[in-house]
Amino acid sequence: MAEERKNKLLESPLYAFVVKGWIKWSQKIVSLQAGEEDFLLYLVWALDTIKEQEDGINAGLRDRVYAGLRDHFISRHFASNKPDLDYLTNLVCAAALACFGLTLTDSQEHQKIYSELVSGFGEHWKDINALKSGADMDTSAPELKEWAVAYMASEHFSTYNDVIDWNNDDMANLLVRRAKSFDKVDLYRVIMALYQIGAFEPVEGKLTQKKVFNTFAALLGDDFETFQNNLAAGSNNKNEVDIFQRLADGFKKYEAEKEKKQEKQGKR
Repeated sequence: MAEERKNKLLESPLYAFVVKGWIKWSQKIVSLQAGEEDFLLYLVWALDTIKEQEDGINAGLRDRVYAGLRDHFISRHFASNKPDLDYLTNLVCAAALACFGLTLTDSQEHQKIYSELVSGFGEHWKDINALKSGADMDTSAPELKEWAVAYMASEHFSTYNDVIDWNNDDMANLLVRRAKSFDKVDLYRVIMALYQIGAFEPVEGKLTQKKVFNTFAALLGDDFETFQNNLAAGSNNKNEVDIFQRLADGFKKYEAEKEKKQEKQGKR
């Protein structure tokens, strides 16, 4: 059922809306392994939550989105930067509000719910409204209004578990893979260095090297079973270990490009 509903969503105007926005939204996310389909499912869940209209549910929408992102998704991929989690939470709320806003015509009930949502966002409303009103939140996708009106009028709504089959990793689809030009042992070196400086902590149980490497392997859809042997073999060629200098150079390039972009925008 969840997979069938997901397929229908991928053919809907809502997905066209998400795809168009994700091109720019995703550029502001640094630490989260999220993709446009992930965002689509959270957006649908937010719209379903709005439809439930239980006492107090609309006032607490942002808190529920934040908790869902943190507990059901982020925790499976180690810790993430709080600013990124806040941004994605606000973005889900903004997108839900933008889509729900398309249904307000001649509906006093929806107008009341809309007001409840805005009031419930509290201190976050300024940021949510800025996202909702931004140029990146384009609700002009063909037939989106018609879809939103029909969707919000339907009796169907569901919970996280109805929309997302967590055990089958609907929220953890393969998003990236290691480039063939990037030596696997160099990736192992980076992961091991991060492990050694305490960059990760376990969600449960004791943290081990194998757990860390298994998680990265699942994330990249790869096989890291021989990471210890590969690292051991790589130790015989220590003079060729330049990955950390390349990383430093890469970050310097990122900083330079960011400063150049800010200068063009008149922010520096």
